[in-house]
Amino acid sequence: MFFKKKRSVEAVTNRTDDTVPFVVPQIKTKEEKSGYKANRFVSPIFGTKVKDEVVIPTPYSRTGDLDRQLDSFRTKKKLTKEDMKRKYGSEYPEFDLISGNNLEEAMEKQNGRNKETPKYESYDKFEERIEETKPTEVIEDDYKEVSNKSKTSISDFFDNKPEVKPVKKEVKRVEKVSMNKFNKEYRLPPFSLLTKPVKKPSDSGEWINKQIESLNKTFKDMSVGAHVYTHTKGPTVTRYEIILDSGVNVRKITSISDNIKMALAAKEIRIEAPIPGKSTVGIEVPNEVAEIVHFIDIVNQDKFINSNDALNVAIGLDIDGKGVYTSIVKMPHGLVAGATGSGKSVCINTILMSLLFKYSPDHLKLMLIDPKMVELSAYNELPHLLTPVITDAKIATAGLKWAVEEMESRFVTFSNERVKDIVSYNDKVNREGLLEIMPYIVIVVDELADLMMIASSSVESSIMRLTQKARACGIHLIIATQRPSTDVVKGTIKSNIPTRIAFMVSSYIDSMTIIDSAGADKLLGRGDMLFAESGKPQIRVQGAYISDIEIQNVNEFIRRQRSNEYFFDQEKLVNKAASSSQYDELFAEVARYVVMKKEASINKISKEFRVGFNRAQKIVEMLSEMGIVSDNVGSKARSVLVTETELDELLSRK
Repeated sequence: MFFKKKRSVEAVTNRTDDTVPFVVPQIKTKEEKSGYKANRFVSPIFGTKVKDEVVIPTPYSRTGDLDRQLDSFRTKKKLTKEDMKRKYGSEYPEFDLISGNNLEEAMEKQNGRNKETPKYESYDKFEERIEETKPTEVIEDDYKEVSNKSKTSISDFFDNKPEVKPVKKEVKRVEKVSMNKFNKEYRLPPFSLLTKPVKKPSDSGEWINKQIESLNKTFKDMSVGAHVYTHTKGPTVTRYEIILDSGVNVRKITSISDNIKMALAAKEIRIEAPIPGKSTVGIEVPNEVAEIVHFIDIVNQDKFINSNDALNVAIGLDIDGKGVYTSIVKMPHGLVAGATGSGKSVCINTILMSLLFKYSPDHLKLMLIDPKMVELSAYNELPHLLTPVITDAKIATAGLKWAVEEMESRFVTFSNERVKDIVSYNDKVNREGLLEIMPYIVIVVDELADLMMIASSSVESSIMRLTQKARACGIHLIIATQRPSTDVVKGTIKSNIPTRIAFMVSSYIDSMTIIDSAGADKLLGRGDMLFAESGKPQIRVQGAYISDIEIQNVNEFIRRQRSNEYFFDQEKLVNKAASSSQYDELFAEVARYVVMKKEASINKISKEFRVGFNRAQKIVEMLSEMGIVSDNVGSKARSVLVTETELDELLSRK
């Protein structure tokens, strides 16, 4: 227990005269005793016992490139050096001694008198300022290139760094993919790199009413008990829902499709009888003026940004005007087919750009196969690529075989770590931190027909194995072709690719090949598609459009952050393709079998290894070229020229 120390009072020793009034002795305070007055500032170390003295430190002058030294430590948006010097008297006021305007601003904030808006604009206003510099003209043709005028250059995003307080959407996008230390150095592309043109308001109410009157009149003239119930206007087509009277057969609507087409003066109509999930028949008629669906309109949505699905991609808008999104993991593989100019390549670009906006190179790797050499060349030198964009069909065959080997290697890793798929493996890596993150691999083939013409059997077998097993290990295929015939899109390929995207085709047979039903031959082209997702009814979608300049801006933004880190280069793939084409997989086994049996009979080899006669004959000719067996001696079996020891030496040299 502590007691308060009593104050000492001086005792009165001399008696004063009675005429002098009594005076109480004054007790001196500590301040009066010490002889100095406490400062109004409180020191965090010495408290109030600090002498009223101001020590001005010696100014420190920095040398070298101040932008590189101090930019990473800024807490506010960077102005130009001239604006900084004009406003604060110094080019780097945050790191100077507080004085002048800086001192007034700091004191206002300390005393709570800073009621006005902050002098530094926020990240939202920074993006608004960027968008104001975008072109405002309307793009009337969805395949017309946007001009470079008033475009914001990529260097603006690196020279003018925004405030460190990002928008909530950006924070969520970064948190979803921040799984290891490398993502701290990588910044996802901002949506301000995309163009958002102003849309012209269109009033089509009068045109729709005329169409409804024409439909009702046609039903009455053809003695069909039906009438228009409602309609839904989409970007490119309007769907009229028809209610049939009691006892009217649905086939009566489909049988008069040509009369409806003539009455509406439409280029093409599509009848959906009935609409899935409804008791009405849908008649889809092209709009008088088709609208363009821009890529930014569907990716800058909460449904895309805040989605928890892995490898989520944006496809386009449906007839109701809602965004259509899907996960490549849930596909798990996709087939895109349609005639030339129908919008396949634009669809592939929207899928790739959706992935680049959400995933860093540490969590996503791409293998792009482009036999046409021009469609995917814009993605070269990206850090997401496993290898440069493949344009040679033979190298593409070797690349698909590498993917099969990678798939088998991943399954061995899963078995050793006792996990069942890539999600469980990466969760274990995050918990233990001993292994490296296993990235997803998306393989995009822009033209399957060219590969099937050059190496049909090897490409088909590789695709078949990948589509059967690669889903669990995080490897997915997106295959596109402009020739959807049965000799290209074979049944073995289609059986394991349940998700299909059908663009405009020329015939009913091609539509049946792609989506196993009619309808694709009634599409309008330019992004008009039928999207048949795995386990769901097909829907009509208007694909999103992204210009070449937007793709170039986003790719340049990514290239400036990281250099490419290829897993293998073209030379290795060429050597691998050459070796795989020169030697058969069964070559070593057949050679040992022939040496052990002391004879080389094509029929016995064909029966023993269960291969065709032509393949067995090719293997025997390879053995003859290497000097293992003799040349052809008519109908007799070829003799063996080497021993088992000599054979091992030859195989080791190979």
